[in-house]
Amino acid sequence: MKIKSLILYICALPILVSCSDFLDVKDPAAINPAIWNDESSAKLYLNDLYALCMPGFGGDGVGDGSLNNLSDETSDMSSTILLGTLTTGGVGTYSSNTYQPIRYINIALKEMASSTLTGDARNRVLGQLYFLRAWQHWKLINLYGGVPYIRDVVDYQSADSILNAPRNKTSECIQYLKQDLDLAIKDLPAAWTSDEYGRITRGAAAAFLGRVLLFYASPQFNPTNDNSRWKDAYDANIYARDLCTQDGYALMDISSPQTTQWPFTTDFNKIFITKKSDGNKEVLIVTPYLQALKYHGYENSVRPNEITNGTGRPSNCPTWDLVISFPMIDGKVAFDKSRKFIGNTDIKKFYLNRDPRFYATIAYNGCYYPLEGNATRKQWFYTCPKTITDSLGKKTTITYYAENTTSDKTSPTGFYCRKMVNPAISGDERAKTYTDWIVMRYAEVLLNLAECSFEYNQGSNSEVGYDCLKQIRARAGIEPGGDGYYGLKSNPEFSPIELVMNERRVEFAFEGIRFFDLRRRNMFTNNLGTNILKIDGFKKSGSGYKFTLVNTKDTAIFLYPAKRDTVKFENISKYFTLTPMSTGPLVKSIAYKTAITQDELKATADGSYNFFDIPSAILTRSPALIQTNGWISNGFDPFE
Repeated sequence: MKIKSLILYICALPILVSCSDFLDVKDPAAINPAIWNDESSAKLYLNDLYALCMPGFGGDGVGDGSLNNLSDETSDMSSTILLGTLTTGGVGTYSSNTYQPIRYINIALKEMASSTLTGDARNRVLGQLYFLRAWQHWKLINLYGGVPYIRDVVDYQSADSILNAPRNKTSECIQYLKQDLDLAIKDLPAAWTSDEYGRITRGAAAAFLGRVLLFYASPQFNPTNDNSRWKDAYDANIYARDLCTQDGYALMDISSPQTTQWPFTTDFNKIFITKKSDGNKEVLIVTPYLQALKYHGYENSVRPNEITNGTGRPSNCPTWDLVISFPMIDGKVAFDKSRKFIGNTDIKKFYLNRDPRFYATIAYNGCYYPLEGNATRKQWFYTCPKTITDSLGKKTTITYYAENTTSDKTSPTGFYCRKMVNPAISGDERAKTYTDWIVMRYAEVLLNLAECSFEYNQGSNSEVGYDCLKQIRARAGIEPGGDGYYGLKSNPEFSPIELVMNERRVEFAFEGIRFFDLRRRNMFTNNLGTNILKIDGFKKSGSGYKFTLVNTKDTAIFLYPAKRDTVKFENISKYFTLTPMSTGPLVKSIAYKTAITQDELKATADGSYNFFDIPSAILTRSPALIQTNGWISNGFDPFE
C-alpha cells in the first residue's frame, strides 16, 4: 500500500473507532478470515495497529507532562511528577486503551496460523505483528515493571486465568518481549520500498531490542548492577549495529555550505527535515506525516510569538542547563559540577566556538534565525534601558525595539528551540506541519552501544564506546583534535558514563528521550558521577538569563532595526549584560520521588516514580493483579 494511502487510512481511524467500534469484536471469527490470505488486505489491518501503537509527534506523554517538560530541557514545572505530588493512578498508561491493540495483534496471530500466505509475504505480516506486540508491552513494562504479557486472544469466552491475568515478573516480561523481537527480526525484511517507509524493518526491531536490554541493565531495573545484563545489552547492541550497517543504515551526512547566516560546515537539523523516503538512512522507526493529509502543529508551537502571533508562550524553551551542556567546538566540556559555564572566560560569549549542534538546537539573542522566507532574519530577545544615548550625546526614549522578557508571550528562559524547525515551512503551514516524528534513529544504536561498552566488564570494551562517540562527534562537526578523540579525553575528570550521558542529552535534545534517561539511570535522585550531579533540587523554572542592552553610545545602533542586524556574530556579547532569571522561593524545585532498591521500595507506600502504580479501577476490575511496591496496598516486586 502506498504511504499516502496508509496515512489517509490512519487519519480516518479515530472516526471509524468512535462511530462503529471498529475491530472491537468479541468474536475474532467475525473478521473475514480471507483477509489473512492476501498481504494487501492484511496490511489494512496492520495499518490500524500502527496507528494505535506508534506515538504521534512529540512521543507518548507520561502522566500530566509532555516528555520534554518532564526533563531538565525546558523550564516548565507544571507536572506533578517533577513536583513530587503525583496522586495514585496519575499515570494511566495501564488501561484498556493500551491493551486493546495487543488483543487485536493476538487475533491476527491466531488467524495467521491458518492463513494460506507463504514465503516472504507471510513473514512480513508476522514480523510486524511480533514487533508491535513487543512494542506495546514495553510501554507498560517501562512504566510499571512486570505486567500481564498477553500472548493469547482474550475475549468473553476466555478462561479466567487469561481474562483476569496476573502480572508476570519483570524478568519474564523481558524474556517474552525478547522472544517476540527475535521472531520479528527473523521475519522482517531488511528494507521496504520507499513508499512504505513507515513500516518496521529487521534492523529497527534489532535496534529496539538493544534499547530494551539497555534499560533492563540500567540502575532503574538493575540496582545490584548485575553484569550479565550489561553483557546481554552489549551483545544485542553490537548485533543491532552490525545488522543496521549491513542493511544500509548509517549516520546521515549533514554537511552544509557555509554562509553568512550559517557559518558552519554541518547542519544537524537536516536529519529531521529529510524524510526517510527521500533517502534519510538514519531513520529506523518513524511516524510519518504528509502535507494536507496528516500533520501536526509543531512549527506553530515552538516559533517565537512575533512569528506566530500566538496567544501564549512558545513551547520547548531551552533551560540554561541545556544550553551549557553542549560542548565546545574542540569537544571540551563546557560546564562544571556546579552547573557553571566554563567554556569561555566571559560568560557573555557562551555562544562562541560551540559544538555545531548547539546552533541547530538553540536560538539565542542576536542569532540568525531565518523564518517566513526571510533568509537574513535575526532573533532578538532583550530589554532596554528607558533611554539610550547616541554618539552625539542625544538621549532617545526606547519604546519599540525592546523585546520584553517578562511577557507571558515570550521565552521564560531567554532562549528558543530551533531543533526540528524547518525554515521552508511558513504561513498557514505552521499549523499543518508535515515533519515526520523520528521515534528511533541510528545515532541511538551507537550511543546505546557506547553506554553498554563502558558498563560491561568494567570498561574493557571502552574503545568500542569511544569509537561510537567519535562517530557521533565527527558527524556533528566537532574538531578531531591531535589525538583523534574529538575532545572526549580533554576532560579526564569526567567518567566515560558521564560523557556518554551528556552526549545523549545533546544529541537527543527535545526528542523525548531525556526523561527516560534520567529515570533509568536514577539521575533525578543520585549523582551520575563527581561532575554530573542529581537534578532533584534543581530549580529549572529559574534556569535562564535576561539579556539587557548596555546603555553606551555604541549601542545607538540598536535604535535602527536594519543597522542592529548588521552586528557581527562575534561582537554580539559586547552590547548586552546577562542577569540570571529568578531563583527565589517562588521558583519550584524538581522533587522526583523514588526508592531505588528492593528494600527501600518495600519500606515505603508513599509513591515511587521509577515504577508507577496501577490505577485502582483496574485493580478492582482485575483482582488477580497486585499493586506495585512503593504504593498503598502493594505486594508486587518490580525488580524480580
